[in-house]
Amino acid sequence: MGSMRPTQYRHDLYVQDNEGVQVHDGSPSSLAWSPRSYLWAHPLYADCYELTGRQAPHRHRLVPVNVLLSTESGPSSSGLRSVSVTRRKRVVGARPQRPWGQLAWLSAGRAGGLPGVRTQRLARAWGSAANLVQWPFLTSPYRMRHNEGMPKVFDYLLLGGGTSCAYAAVQIRSLDPNGTIALLGEESEPPYDRPPFTKYFLWNDEKNIDDFHSKDESFYPQNQIELLLGKRAVSIDRSAKTVGTESGESFQYGKLLYALGSEPRRLSIPGGDGAWVLRTAEDSARIRRHASSGASAILIGAGYLGAELACALVGRGCSVTLIEAGQRAWPLFPSETVSKSITGELQAKGVRLVAGASVTQIENGRTVFTEDGQRFEGDFIVAGIGAFPRTELAKASGLSVRKGVLAGAQLHTEDLDVFVAGDAVEFPDSNLGDLYRAEHHLHAKATAEHAGRGMAGEVAEFREPPVFFSDVGDLSMNLIGYPERAARTWALKNDDPSIVTEVYAFEDGRAAGLIDLRQDWKAQEPLLEVMKSLILSRADLRRVEDLLSRPGFDLTSLSEFAGAE
Repeated sequence: MGSMRPTQYRHDLYVQDNEGVQVHDGSPSSLAWSPRSYLWAHPLYADCYELTGRQAPHRHRLVPVNVLLSTESGPSSSGLRSVSVTRRKRVVGARPQRPWGQLAWLSAGRAGGLPGVRTQRLARAWGSAANLVQWPFLTSPYRMRHNEGMPKVFDYLLLGGGTSCAYAAVQIRSLDPNGTIALLGEESEPPYDRPPFTKYFLWNDEKNIDDFHSKDESFYPQNQIELLLGKRAVSIDRSAKTVGTESGESFQYGKLLYALGSEPRRLSIPGGDGAWVLRTAEDSARIRRHASSGASAILIGAGYLGAELACALVGRGCSVTLIEAGQRAWPLFPSETVSKSITGELQAKGVRLVAGASVTQIENGRTVFTEDGQRFEGDFIVAGIGAFPRTELAKASGLSVRKGVLAGAQLHTEDLDVFVAGDAVEFPDSNLGDLYRAEHHLHAKATAEHAGRGMAGEVAEFREPPVFFSDVGDLSMNLIGYPERAARTWALKNDDPSIVTEVYAFEDGRAAGLIDLRQDWKAQEPLLEVMKSLILSRADLRRVEDLLSRPGFDLTSLSEFAGAE
């Protein structure tokens, strides 16, 4: 919080409008403090504070409130005017300068049973103050603070602690310079970008985990963002607006971001627990420690992760066997041409690809058996067979869950105080005309930034087409949009036969997406921008079908066509 300066210009009591906060039932243990409950001024016996700079409430009007006064003890109440009970004004605390004014208890008229109050009446303080109810645990003259035994309160609680949380925090702080923000996650590391940990981090022993943090270490204290690391969330109580942790701690929120990401799938075969998975930075660090030159690795699954990891380990001097149940690498990828090119790149780099083989058993974390009777020995085994979104806490809290946690087009759930981002969110995508969920770093970043702005008050539909990228050996693959949902494909005829560029359209001709594979990743950026414009403008690609079939056609020339739609 910034500094506050005394002023004599106001003698009213004001708080932020904090509708919907529960009123206590008369006992301290039942208090439901709101992160938006503030005392901004106190009459006569306390300093009156002028709202300056960082103290200005963000998009909340200041309102006069009712103050509960005792009329049977202490200084007499003068200049007080009775007003009717207003149930929309709730609890606020303060520490006045005078000993008989230790607490202003603001309520909606349900303060029965408070100590020291014999005859109660509701009044608005216009001039001097009466004896105010004493409540010693309040410590701040201008804001409620956390007390032992009570949940710690934040305006914004970002659950997951990963990439999504970091980028959401940036957007929240850009729109709300005052709100309290905390990131809660079970990893001990601050948020980091995950893609390097299947590639660059493994190539270079000089790289540390903090080289890939999403934000510099100083970002969080400079922006008054609290990191609650190493804390596993086990419950969400939406009625109390709290998140409980495995250690028994409780954190209360005004707005919650649900961004728990995905969990790697494990092999459900005998000895399957002997295969490592790669999800966290520490998982990658363990692999790097064991992947010395000359070591042998067995990788199960030739999807994005398996293919990238295979090339990274070969680059470290390891012998790599990559086992895939499908007939080629990236077997589920929407472009068979790209899938075959990736298969060729893996083999060219020295990866031993065993396709069409299903793993049936693992022994001692070193030996793999396949259904067709093959046996493979290695120093370590890593399984990359996909992941599933972590939705269990959302489901237990009563939120709607399908393939992911269901959210609206603005990325909030049916509970308007709970937003979802990253791998866990499933939302109505207007570009697609259907529900959509994806697992990728750029999608996590985009949804998190949008959700963060929404949590801070911005109202907008999320319309960003998904973007995926992967680096396998010397090849860069970029994908934008929804090729897997397309009905029509145009394979552009490039001068370089090693380049693969495919354009996709929906059944009605609307632009659906693009896949591009080449070595020069910088040349892919303008292609992605053009296709993004075509998707958002709902461009009918049937109108340019002749151009798309023309040898050497430059796709970036369609930028004007996209703008004209």
